[in-house]
Amino acid sequence: MNKALLALVEEYVLGFFRRRGETRVLAREIFDSSPEIANADIVRAFEDLEKRRRALVRHTEEGNDWVALTPAGARLAGLPAPDEPPSAPPHPPKSST
Repeated sequence: MNKALLALVEEYVLGFFRRRGETRVLAREIFDSSPEIANADIVRAFEDLEKRRRALVRHTEEGNDWVALTPAGARLAGLPAPDEPPSAPPHPPKSST
């Protein structure tokens, strides 16, 4: 995936949170909201936001897949920091070696 497209999809994901005014949403709501963006591209954006930018955390709760913004992610989306920290810690950044 090229970097320009990745940046656009990441902005779409952050904008979804911004429009909803929430810092935690079901992943399927993001997938369902954007029929013009391939689900695989959204997953790539989730991965980059999670691992490189440490802006979100994905987790499963009672069979539902959730996406939650970290405090850094909330700032990127222009939202107040979440009241509770995400239920799963963000992945450590990839090693540079």
